[in-house]
Amino acid sequence: MNRAVLALFGLLLGAEFLQAQTLSPQDFAFGLPVITTKDAAAYRFSLPLAVYQSTWRGDLGDIRMFNARGDAVPFSLLRPTAQSSTHKVAQAVPLFPLHEGSRVVINGVRVTIDSPGSAIRLQARNGAAVDAYVHQYILDARALDAPISGLLLKWPDPAPDYSGRARIEASDDLGSWRTVVAAAPIANLHANDQALIENRVPLTPAAARFWRISWLGAAPAFELTSVLAEPADGVVEPVRAVLEVLGTLDPVTGDAYSFDLGAHPPVTRVTVLLPEENTVVGIELSSRAAPRDPWRLVTRAGFYRLKTPDGEQQTVPREITTDADRYWHARITGGGSLPRAPLRLHVEWVPNELTFVARGQGPFLMVYGSAAATPAETDLSQMPATLAIDSATLGSSQILGGATRLVAGPAPFPWIRAVLWSVLLLAVILLAWMAYRLTRETSASSDA
Repeated sequence: MNRAVLALFGLLLGAEFLQAQTLSPQDFAFGLPVITTKDAAAYRFSLPLAVYQSTWRGDLGDIRMFNARGDAVPFSLLRPTAQSSTHKVAQAVPLFPLHEGSRVVINGVRVTIDSPGSAIRLQARNGAAVDAYVHQYILDARALDAPISGLLLKWPDPAPDYSGRARIEASDDLGSWRTVVAAAPIANLHANDQALIENRVPLTPAAARFWRISWLGAAPAFELTSVLAEPADGVVEPVRAVLEVLGTLDPVTGDAYSFDLGAHPPVTRVTVLLPEENTVVGIELSSRAAPRDPWRLVTRAGFYRLKTPDGEQQTVPREITTDADRYWHARITGGGSLPRAPLRLHVEWVPNELTFVARGQGPFLMVYGSAAATPAETDLSQMPATLAIDSATLGSSQILGGATRLVAGPAPFPWIRAVLWSVLLLAVILLAWMAYRLTRETSASSDA
């Protein structure tokens, strides 16, 4: 009898598990066909914005993969972390200023290189530096053993204000130059005891023996004291997705704007786009996952939009800790005033990647959006490291169960569970009755 009760209890748990996990494509709101070009054991693709817009769970737990027969296919999600800084320490590189009057091309500068790794000597055509602003700098990066992912420009603390752009070029022979960054914004601004410094130039990781910094338009009235090169340590900047949304004036405070991304992407870079030129403001950015949640501070920073003879400059996106909140809030700080037109929020993120095993026949379908689904990822770490994973693409979105799948409705009555629990209860009652009868019979035998 004990074995029968245990068997019924195990059957009950198994039925609950099957009832909770058995879902079909129609149980999800939308689907995306997976397009493959060649046979492979596994495929991988990046998640588009539509998935972040129409998934119910913030952890993307309502995603599934199905084959052509409607059978579930094993999959896993890779949640990449954005590279916000290099692993190696930034190194100062030898810096050689070229004053106005010294030509930049090789025939205008006398170059002496004693040996690899030694310092280089630059001299203008007339043999002496000209007392003028420095328009260009040459950097000697031959001692670096890794590609460069950024340049950090240093100037004296009491340097006068400046706002402009710089072109970054690379060369291996000081004769032919290739442009790496066409116009990097540089700023050294001060107002009301606040400073707005933009002195880092991010680069796509690249290696070169020499680098050149050229000011576009008027040069600043100060000279760079040093330049730090940030080694990339082999990390390549990932491709990022971008989303911009228009803000609405906060009716409660009247001094801030609210933003609704309409999605919950894993944002790692953010900036505020100002509607009016020649605007510099301090902004406090906050976010929250749901409208009733309290605001959580993300960053406080200065943002600007300036019109210069060389073109318009805006604050570059700032790195933040991964933030998947949907709702954002921007409050003006530092005594600034609200612009007349609404602000725009610009966010960037590295899309999650989905890897699935091609079990069964294609075409395969990725479905998403279900208030009833629970996470069902498979640990694919046991696959051989040498297994080739082919790239796949996604087709146009299809409506499956529709948007009603994103609404949490009342759970259906669990008939199977009710029947099994009833059988289990009857078995327990029967067992207690049998124990009672056995006890009475034993007592009667003892009295006799």
